[in-house]
Amino acid sequence: MKTILAPFDFSERSEYAFNIAREFAVAFGARLILFFVISQEQAMFAKEIMVESNVAIPDYSDEELLKRKKKHVMQQFETFIRKQKIENIALSTEVDVGNPVEKILEAIKKFKVDLVVMGTHGRTGINLALVGSVAEKIVRLSPVPVTTVKATGISKGRGIPK
Repeated sequence: MKTILAPFDFSERSEYAFNIAREFAVAFGARLILFFVISQEQAMFAKEIMVESNVAIPDYSDEELLKRKKKHVMQQFETFIRKQKIENIALSTEVDVGNPVEKILEAIKKFKVDLVVMGTHGRTGINLALVGSVAEKIVRLSPVPVTTVKATGISKGRGIPK
């Protein structure tokens, strides 16, 4: 195992999965890629909120908004990584724009990923049917093994393992 992909969204759930992925990376001497996907809807929704709130915003093009969002995400990654005090692994960060499922599947091929480790929301029943699950779709469509992590301890106050 040479490369592990950890889709990441800065939630406690994805931090929990990151720590599991980091343990795999240390154990196998693998490279770990933190991967964030900005959906087109996220960027446009943020712009709409600013407009509806009468917030004075510069007249940025959609492309400029996405560029700024990518830069912000990379800054968040830098802060997160500094706090983690990561040692003994090769770690990189990637940000892409588009449909999360499609972009994760593309990243698997692009980076020649051997394993995906990602958190789940824990949705079931009608919520899963209506909303769908990125993790569930990746499990079904991925050409490589996927480890999903349900961070049940977080909701019970146990926190994230280090």
